[in-house]
Amino acid sequence: MPKVVDHEERRRELAEAVWRIVRRDGIDHASVRAVAAESGWSSGSLRHYFPTQDALLGFAMELAYRKFLARLEQLDRSLGNRQLVRAVAHEMLALDEERRAEAAVLLSFLPRAMVEPSLHEMERYGTRRLYDGVAQILVAAQEAGELREGVVPAKAARRLIVLLDGLNIHHGLGPDELTAEEMIEAVDEQLDAFFA
Repeated sequence: MPKVVDHEERRRELAEAVWRIVRRDGIDHASVRAVAAESGWSSGSLRHYFPTQDALLGFAMELAYRKFLARLEQLDRSLGNRQLVRAVAHEMLALDEERRAEAAVLLSFLPRAMVEPSLHEMERYGTRRLYDGVAQILVAAQEAGELREGVVPAKAARRLIVLLDGLNIHHGLGPDELTAEEMIEAVDEQLDAFFA
């Protein structure tokens, strides 16, 4: 009887090999040959799933976004609006090893996404979903009278996501100079500016 191959699982294995290389050596080293070696596959087998390096990198980036967005879906929706926005922010912050790795991988893709159209489109799609998700919570907070006067939910959502990206970059470059506690404090200060 022929062996049943779970193609989605194989694609996920390859994406995880990309993440390991990006985290260890940087995105420029995530070639098809390097990913094949990391995953224990031949380059030909890998190309069956991803004919180009950009296709491979694109899937790795997409899977990282999907993993993160799936975690957001698991958040307790019964939290108050401020606590829910705070929980989203904490999921994005590099507060433990898994989130540090995820942040490092996603941030590594950004320079490449500036010049590669398919990666750029994927990055914008993922970021817009984050903006929209946070903005929806802030709209609910506004309707409940919880936001300060003049706070525009869509602008506030973008401002928060940009702050989180900046915190992750600077924490990644100097975790002793910008600690996890300081990142949490910065988020709380930003939420104080949004919420009455």
